Amino acid sequence: MKRILIEIAAALLLITGSGVARAEEGAGVEVGIKMWVNDWTRDDPIFGSTTSDTTVLLGPAIEAKFGDHVFAEASFLFSTADYDFPDRTRIDRQDLELAIGYMIVPGFGVLAGYKNSDFKWKTTFPGEKDTLYGPLIGIIGIAQVDPYLSFYGKFDYLFTRFKQTGATASGEEDSPGWIFEFGLKFAFTREFSGSLGYKYETNEGNDSNFRDTFSGLTLSAMVAF
Repeated sequence: MKRILIEIAAALLLITGSGVARAEEGAGVEVGIKMWVNDWTRDDPIFGSTTSDTTVLLGPAIEAKFGDHVFAEASFLFSTADYDFPDRTRIDRQDLELAIGYMIVPGFGVLAGYKNSDFKWKTTFPGEKDTLYGPLIGIIGIAQVDPYLSFYGKFDYLFTRFKQTGATASGEEDSPGWIFEFGLKFAFTREFSGSLGYKYETNEGNDSNFRDTFSGLTLSAMVAF
């Protein structure tokens, strides 16, 4: 936990210490950090369900607007501590998400993107690597309450595949799923904003029937350029 707090504090200092300049209205770039405090539930069709201790995914993020309609976003998050299961299984995670979207009307848009999640086993099957990867499509809704506060909601459908590589086992299968996130965003100043939300992600292997579910609070701190 001490390591997590140090990393979060260092990232926030980098952001708040940056010089910024606001771009023209309707366009601009926001950079910062995102954090997801979550746990992992694995549903095994034979051995049942088990849930890990809570961990934190943390990393850089960027959001760009090109006029009033087109937007793009990217993030790269990594686990600051391993997912730790009751059977002493420990797994490290890295997440890459990319998306480009179009706001059809001011409060509603569509998007398409790509997701890649790498899971590296530290115990039980050391050296094994599991990868969930593939395209996604989604919708986004934004409700502006006032100039400073807005609510948002996102739903993404994942056309993903699951790949397992390692000395003990290997294989690949379709593993579609979905992600739902909602929350609020507050503009503290014209240049600095933060968000607080909740994110739920799940996917299931078509052949193995393994289901993985991740859920927990999300936070972000962004600086506008």
